[in-house]
Amino acid sequence: MISKYPEKSWSFSKYKTLMKCPRAYYYSKFLMWGGWERTASERSRKAYRLTKLTTIEQFLGALIHKYIANNITALKIKDIKSAINYIGKEFNKAVYSSYKLRKEWELDPKNYTMFYSVYYKNRNLFEDKLGKEIKEKTNVLLNNYFNSNTLKDLQNGIKIIEIDKEKNYPSFFIRDYKIYSIVDLMYEKNNEIYIIDWKTGKKSSDDEFQLKLYALYAYKNYNIDLNKITLINEYLYEGTFEKRKYGKNELLEVEKFIEEKITVMEEYLDDKEKNIPKSEAFFPAKTSKYNCKWCNFKEICPEYSESFINTNI
Repeated sequence: MISKYPEKSWSFSKYKTLMKCPRAYYYSKFLMWGGWERTASERSRKAYRLTKLTTIEQFLGALIHKYIANNITALKIKDIKSAINYIGKEFNKAVYSSYKLRKEWELDPKNYTMFYSVYYKNRNLFEDKLGKEIKEKTNVLLNNYFNSNTLKDLQNGIKIIEIDKEKNYPSFFIRDYKIYSIVDLMYEKNNEIYIIDWKTGKKSSDDEFQLKLYALYAYKNYNIDLNKITLINEYLYEGTFEKRKYGKNELLEVEKFIEEKITVMEEYLDDKEKNIPKSEAFFPAKTSKYNCKWCNFKEICPEYSESFINTNI
């Protein structure tokens, strides 16, 4: 039986949402909870549906990650043509779903695709040169994957420890909070451990923290010597990669950071043990052009106004 409130958990994306807009955080973590049930309130069901909206960039990134995981597992050879065909077919399905299967998506949003831009009608996917742009970007991403140092390692024979394919949502605990840290790929070679993070977008200031989180996960769950862990960002759009190693003191700083942010999260709770949130009013909306333009929840947020999008706030 599903619990009345979500589990006590923390992730970097969850923390970023709270800092960006507490109201969006409330909608995405609490109001949506149980919204997949037919007996849930209409507002909860709508909030749940809105968490399933995806942007074109997010969808492409997820497809590339899925293709890479399957390709590594099957040890398939380089085949750009079939890979691009696969991505193209999945995109066509998603576009059809977004435009033609809205009712089906509303009833079962987990198993149908709805693009944010279609739902909110802010872009016609059949205009401009979107299809060509997606194909060109896909070609760049896949070419750089097939020519990556990581794939060369894999082809020379390694032991895969983890790969993000089974959707088992790996985690570890800090205090009594589950800390999610989904590793794209972890493997062993010559008694060394490599953790790979495939990036389909541009470099971000968040990238280093995420690698530290992966190192902390490996250290806690596998008790791996940190001197034997190499963390790698494979930037597939740019065709570059960056290697890093971290010491125990650096990971202790990450753990302390997470503990501090959990304390911040708990300020929004009525019951810390049961993870019961305060009322919606205690989660203020941080309205701005930047925050509101791509917010999934503007349809149900009473603070939202089109003026936030149409003016230079």
